Amino acid sequence: MVNFAQVTPQDVQEAVSEYDRLGQDEFLSGHGFGRSRGYELLLDGKAYDSKAVLGVAHRYASGTLATSSEFSGGRFGAAKVLRDLGFDVTEPAASSPEVVPATGAWRDVSDMGSDAAREAWSAAARPVLLDIARRYQAVITYSELSAEIQRQTGIRTKQGLQHWIGKVLERIAIDCHDQEEPNLSSLVVNSSGSVGAGYAAAVRTSGGEEPADLDDHAAAERLACHRHFEAADLPAGGGTPALSPQLAQRRERIRSRATPPPEPVLCPTCFIALPSSGQCDGCS
Repeated sequence: MVNFAQVTPQDVQEAVSEYDRLGQDEFLSGHGFGRSRGYELLLDGKAYDSKAVLGVAHRYASGTLATSSEFSGGRFGAAKVLRDLGFDVTEPAASSPEVVPATGAWRDVSDMGSDAAREAWSAAARPVLLDIARRYQAVITYSELSAEIQRQTGIRTKQGLQHWIGKVLERIAIDCHDQEEPNLSSLVVNSSGSVGAGYAAAVRTSGGEEPADLDDHAAAERLACHRHFEAADLPAGGGTPALSPQLAQRRERIRSRATPPPEPVLCPTCFIALPSSGQCDGCS
């Protein structure tokens, strides 16, 4: 498990200098990385393979190379870390390998069966969710996770998310339970910022009772994930459970509408509501 908290912009610069000195082919092959799948680090007018640079930057920071199998690239992995450090990272073009499947060609679920597809998707989801867990209060949407695991596995489906993503999250929850880890499926929310019914099924399947409030339960479980997987920006006090920003704002609006206005203070003489000054305009 790789923690990039100790990597600094200077470490990235050192890795880039090594890249320039060795050249792309020797740098990548020497450290066991492949070419970028669309996200490239831009520095001084040049483009670099972002995942490889970050892996080597980790060596400059800690003395140990972060190998390609230990973390993911792309928007939720290397690209996110580098952007947080202040670097520019490109977005993939529609024809880039980041958008087309990592396997080189698409297969449909019908070619291999639903169970095999869900097993492959679950395995691909874990490193993506680990990257999310290592960023305090970060979440990922169902649609984002769906697109990423289909791209990584090269297995796609025309079914709507509601028909299959829950089963994938159930497998993840069971795996976490078996490994005595917090439930990584708590990091997945819908477009409204809520975990939804998929999370309820994952909790039940992994041996727990369905909580009264799914989102409050998931907020606590997300914090456990951030702590267990050592989120780089975890506050010194250990952090606090938090709803997604969208859901927190929506709940606050609901609370505001549900709170009745305060009873007016009446003038004891004419019984008209007093202004903020406390002096009755009619009786003064």
